[in-house]
Amino acid sequence: MIKITFDEPTNGWLPVTIRYQDCEEVFFASDIPVDPVMRLEEVLDSAITGFGGEVWWHLEPSGYYLSVIADKTQCHVRLDYSIDSKATTREIVFDFYGSFDEVIIPIWRALRKLQSQGYDQFMPSKKGMDSITRQIKEKRKHT
Repeated sequence: MIKITFDEPTNGWLPVTIRYQDCEEVFFASDIPVDPVMRLEEVLDSAITGFGGEVWWHLEPSGYYLSVIADKTQCHVRLDYSIDSKATTREIVFDFYGSFDEVIIPIWRALRKLQSQGYDQFMPSKKGMDSITRQIKEKRKHT
């Protein structure tokens, strides 16, 4: 199961911890050029409907890339690191397949917890999270 935690942002940087099994990556992500929390919300929404996407956690100049691609039965999750945020220099940190409950639910809970903090930066949108919550409840009714 993947686990993501966020600490309080300071000066445009969000402390992030991503864990999978024995692997733990801790970093400070920038919201420039793209807010990674908003992108994570978009990727989660897309993954629930059977697609997915990728989040760039920009560290200036390096970066992490969290990919979540879903189909009807499972999610493919991959975390890459790049020293210069270029595709040609990416190295795999972890790569796994997991169920809805092992991938979607923990990411949703991490975003809900972040949303409850009420920070000025790096906040998921109420509209987006309400939509994701409705989709999760609907999907869980049918499983």
